[in-house]
Amino acid sequence: MATIFNMAAIFSMESKNKDVMYESILDLIGNTPLVRIKGGLEETGPKAYAKLEFLNPTGSIKDRMAYYIISKAIKEGKLAPGDTVIDNTSGNTGSSLGMVAALFGLKAIVTTPEKTSQEKIDLIKSYGVEVIITPTEAVHEDPEGCYMMARSLAKENSWFDLDQYNSPDNIESHYASTGPEIWNQTDGTVTHFVAGIGTGGTFSGAARYLKEMNPDLKCVAVDPEGSIFADYIKDKKLIEGHTYMTEGIGSDVITKALDTTVVDQVVTVSDKDAFNRARLITRIDGICAGGSSGAVACAIERIAKSASNDSMIVGIFADAGIRYMSKCYNDTWMHKHGYIPQAEAK
Repeated sequence: MATIFNMAAIFSMESKNKDVMYESILDLIGNTPLVRIKGGLEETGPKAYAKLEFLNPTGSIKDRMAYYIISKAIKEGKLAPGDTVIDNTSGNTGSSLGMVAALFGLKAIVTTPEKTSQEKIDLIKSYGVEVIITPTEAVHEDPEGCYMMARSLAKENSWFDLDQYNSPDNIESHYASTGPEIWNQTDGTVTHFVAGIGTGGTFSGAARYLKEMNPDLKCVAVDPEGSIFADYIKDKKLIEGHTYMTEGIGSDVITKALDTTVVDQVVTVSDKDAFNRARLITRIDGICAGGSSGAVACAIERIAKSASNDSMIVGIFADAGIRYMSKCYNDTWMHKHGYIPQAEAK
C-alpha cells in the first residue's frame, strides 16, 4: 500500500507547480526514464533497465534526432520558414519530422515502405506531412525504393535532405543527449548498453559517449534476421539481405551513421522472437513497446546469462506498442505469419 500512497502524493493537485509548465512541446524531448524489466530474466541475475523513448512527444526516440538536425540547420541558415524538408522513414522519423517541421513553419515530406504499420502512417499524416508509400521489397539502389526516392526528390527540388542514414548530426544528437542521460541516471554504474541499429545514429552516438566515460562498458548492437549489419560488423562482409517484418532496425545498406568501432557485440534476433518478447514484456512488466524493443529485450536476456550478477544492463525501447496494434499485438496477424500457433489466435 505504501507504493500506492506515494503515487497518490506524486500526482496530487498540491504537486502541480510551474516546474511542469512548458512553453513548447519541444521542451519535452529527452530526459526519458529508466524502468526495470524482468520479463525473460532470472530473478537473481543482473538488473536490466529499459530507457522508455516512447515517452518523447511523438512517441519515439526519433524526436531527439529530428529536433537536433532541424534546429541546427536553422541556426546555420540552411533552413527557413516555408522551406521543405524530406527523408525516408520506417515510420517514427516521419512523425518526429512532422512535429518539428510544424513548429518551425516548414513543410515535411517522407517516403516509407509498404510494411510500415498503418498506425504509423496515420500518425505521420496527422502532423500535415505528405507521405509517399514505396515497395517494401525495393532494394537500396532502386529509384522506386524509399531511400533513393527521398534522395532524388531532395536533389530535384532543392529541398533540405535530413538523410538520417548518413548525417553525422544524427550521431551527434545522441552523443549530446541519450548517452549522457544514461550515464547520469545510473550514476555511472551502467555496464552494458543495448540498442537496435537502424540508421546507426542512436547506437553510435550514445555508445561513443558511454565508452568515453568508461572504456570497459560493453555496447551491444541488435539486428533483425534479414539485415546486413550483423555480418558486416562481425566480419566486414557484405551479404544480400532479405525481407523482415521488424520495423525501425536493420538495413540492406551500410550507413554512414553507424560507427562500428564502438560495437563490442552484435546480437541477431528473429521477427518471431522479437514480436513474442514484446508481448511478454507488456504482460509481465506492463511496458507496451514496439517489436524492435522486443528484439532489444531478447538481446538483454542473452547478455544477462553470461554477465555477472552485479551488472547493470540498459536497453533502448525506441517506440510504443500502440503503433503496432495491427501487427505484433494482433493475434490474427501473428498467426497468419507463423509467429504464434492457432490456439493463441483467438
